[in-house]
Amino acid sequence: MFSMLTFSTATLKNHLKKNGFFVFDNPCGDRWLQGLQDVTQATPVIQTNGEIIYPIKANPDAMGKSDAQSLGIGLLPHTEWSYKAIPPKYLCLRCKTPDRWGGGATTLVKFDDLLRHFTLEEQHFMAAQLQYFMSKDGKESCFAPIWQRDAEIIRFSYNVLVYREFSPDINKPIASGL
Repeated sequence: MFSMLTFSTATLKNHLKKNGFFVFDNPCGDRWLQGLQDVTQATPVIQTNGEIIYPIKANPDAMGKSDAQSLGIGLLPHTEWSYKAIPPKYLCLRCKTPDRWGGGATTLVKFDDLLRHFTLEEQHFMAAQLQYFMSKDGKESCFAPIWQRDAEIIRFSYNVLVYREFSPDINKPIASGL
């Protein structure tokens, strides 16, 4: 864990480049946002709610679905904004108020480590075969490979690739032949 107060921007940049992520220890106020901008040299993206922060709150209507707002199931493996022509390079997750029951977990996977588990044929498929990716509201979509080697872009959405829906009822039969 890092503290924005004790580590230099250069140290954080090096750690991010080497490891692909870092964790800020209890960032205070809005300084975390400026700190992230300094480290990534990125501009925050406006979310679907019109803000740079998209709050994820439980929604009783999401029960039984693989959705970030589900009370029990949560999202299946995915990359963020896979439906964009160029997805964001960095993602910031901030837990402002932890689940009072201790639920919720985020697992990060380094693609380079994961890639070693695929055969050359599977790697070729991921780089050559176009897939359909869509936004939750269905207003945005793109056809793109899972892995764009030249642009270092990885796109993945278990829900979209397997169920053909952004937020499927996981009790529903699988639609894909992947």
